[in-house]
Amino acid sequence: MRLINEQYRSLLRAPRGFSYIGVMVTLVIAAIGMQGAAVMWQQQTQRANEALLLEVGEAYRLAIGRYYESTPQPVKQYPLTLSELTEDKRFPVLKRHLRRVYADPFATKQGMVTIVRDGRIIGVHSQSLQVPIRSTGYQEFQSSFKSAKHYRDWQFIYEPNTLADLEEAWSKR
Repeated sequence: MRLINEQYRSLLRAPRGFSYIGVMVTLVIAAIGMQGAAVMWQQQTQRANEALLLEVGEAYRLAIGRYYESTPQPVKQYPLTLSELTEDKRFPVLKRHLRRVYADPFATKQGMVTIVRDGRIIGVHSQSLQVPIRSTGYQEFQSSFKSAKHYRDWQFIYEPNTLADLEEAWSKR
């Protein structure tokens, strides 16, 4: 009888170990699923930042173009600072080419990096060293973006006499 009691007790203990293993397997499966979800979330966030960078960069390019083309003197000038795009004081009535100075979507604590020629701002670019996801679907004036290795290679530079093309592309977005 005593032998049967001991065998019965050992049988009762066996399922406890099995339940522990079952819980551990379930946790491993949940962790793998969460890791996959995190990767998808990170990629979706990068895609959203990429789209925002294209929008902000083109807004800067367009604002720099409007500033340049509306220069009251015969010799056209680029802005000295980005804040001149938000408040152009060269006219009797304040003119705004840009609503506000936008941050870099990939480095929100910092602004876009300015591209300067002869002491004046001709364009902007991001600081990000991330590799772009998008490889097609760029506008004609963004053709150099196809070969970019990093987001900072996406340079939004205003070329003189292209304002009409930029405004037309901006209105179609």
